[in-house]
Amino acid sequence: MLPNLDLILLSFLHASFISFVLLIAIFIILLALLFAFSLALLSISLYDLHHFCSEICEYFIIVKGDLQLGMALILVSLVHQAVNFFFVSKPWPKRKVDEFEVIKAQQFSPISSIYMS
Repeated sequence: MLPNLDLILLSFLHASFISFVLLIAIFIILLALLFAFSLALLSISLYDLHHFCSEICEYFIIVKGDLQLGMALILVSLVHQAVNFFFVSKPWPKRKVDEFEVIKAQQFSPISSIYMS
């Protein structure tokens, strides 16, 4: 047998334990760095997204005003056309009376009786 084999094994186990602890510490440090990098990347992305969304929001506020103005102009145009139509056209009862008078005049006119016979 080898002399002092138990001391050699004990030193080997001690070195293995120390290397295991160091590997765990390195792994924890790497995980912490990965977490910090991810957190920094997320915060930068959110900041850029907030900046981008605020610019888009300002653009949509301008577009909203333009759309409201356009809808008001369309409404004014439609009301103008409707008023013109109602001023130009005859009212419904007067139009019916005029049609009835035309029919009555055609039935009792001497020219239409010549054509009918």
